[in-house]
Amino acid sequence: MRNVVAPAVASDAKKASKAARDAATSADLAESALAEVRRLVGGLPGGVTVTAARPTTAKVSGRKPVVGLAGFFGDGNYGDELFLEVFKQHLGPHFELKVLADLPSTPYFSRDVKDVVADVDAIVIGGGDILQPWNQDPRYFNHAFLAKPVFVVGIGVPQYTGPNAPEEKEHIVARHRRFMAHPNVRRIGVRDDQAALWIRDRLDPPGEILVAPDIVSSLDLPPATKPAGAPILGVVTRFRPNRAKPDDYSEVVKLAQHVTEQGWRVRQIILGTNNVGKRDLANAEDFVFEGKEVVYSEDLDDLSRAIGECTTLASMKFHGTVVATMYGVPSIVMIPTNKNINFMHRIGLDALVSSFDSPQLIEKFDGRPEVDPTDLARIRRQATEHMRGLANAIAEAVVAR
Repeated sequence: MRNVVAPAVASDAKKASKAARDAATSADLAESALAEVRRLVGGLPGGVTVTAARPTTAKVSGRKPVVGLAGFFGDGNYGDELFLEVFKQHLGPHFELKVLADLPSTPYFSRDVKDVVADVDAIVIGGGDILQPWNQDPRYFNHAFLAKPVFVVGIGVPQYTGPNAPEEKEHIVARHRRFMAHPNVRRIGVRDDQAALWIRDRLDPPGEILVAPDIVSSLDLPPATKPAGAPILGVVTRFRPNRAKPDDYSEVVKLAQHVTEQGWRVRQIILGTNNVGKRDLANAEDFVFEGKEVVYSEDLDDLSRAIGECTTLASMKFHGTVVATMYGVPSIVMIPTNKNINFMHRIGLDALVSSFDSPQLIEKFDGRPEVDPTDLARIRRQATEHMRGLANAIAEAVVAR
């Protein structure tokens, strides 16, 4: 006997069958996408796994998700440009990276910010001292960014004292508070406990605040070999705006004379490229010392190698000290900002914190401790795990959307 099915029922059955096949295909694609995310990110700290339910359109279509980068990029500040290299190293293999602000000055974006945000799948904000209690720069904590999953990494909170210190503004703090409370802010990572305490106290975000060493500590630096002959004292000065008179480098000159008498070479490293490099090069003329060599390059690797070739560094720039430390080169801090103090404390090198105008510079040099390889390995591991955790969190968010 033939099985007769009414035409309407048959049509419904066909639709149901197709829907079931489509659902199975979507499930397979989701599982495939998640497996790819796990493979790409790999080696995640603390047993963290990706548990997203379905893939993004980007994954299904076969392209990498696009991650927008928000930070102080392009002006040539050494540390900020190194942040880009960190993102390329840890996020580049898994995502397409795109710097969001494409203009060097206001309005910073050549298109409407909403259109810029529409082109990316997630946004990473960081690093550096960009969470400012007196200002909310549209390049960083832009409320239009909250249309997509947002990840904050490697930031600090500048907290200055003295007559020229900017005052905290409550309406700005309130704007930061609203930003951090948004459900699309998926992860907040800072580079020291001081920043974490300020954010927790003043902004009270609902989620966890992750603390890790400055993310440049995770960067694969170019090989650097100490040249034959005399050891090298590297000196890093910097242009500092809004000063009533130029910085007085007479104590740095005394240090240079001291090391020269001991048979050392003196190398002044212009630790910046583009606009920052030009300003710092002009400022370098204020450090007058006969016989000094000057290293100036538009290539970040050249600048990093110049640090790694030194036997000791004396730096007014934070990331000069960070990079020197990662090369195992002791670095005398010549501007004792919170970020410098906190980093040196983390690595057990508090004795190297000083100031460019301190009469104790020579004493700091003579008694300088070496970088402990165990501490060096620890902060490299912590920073690397932090970046792997970030990659994992982004992958989970874009696959789950």
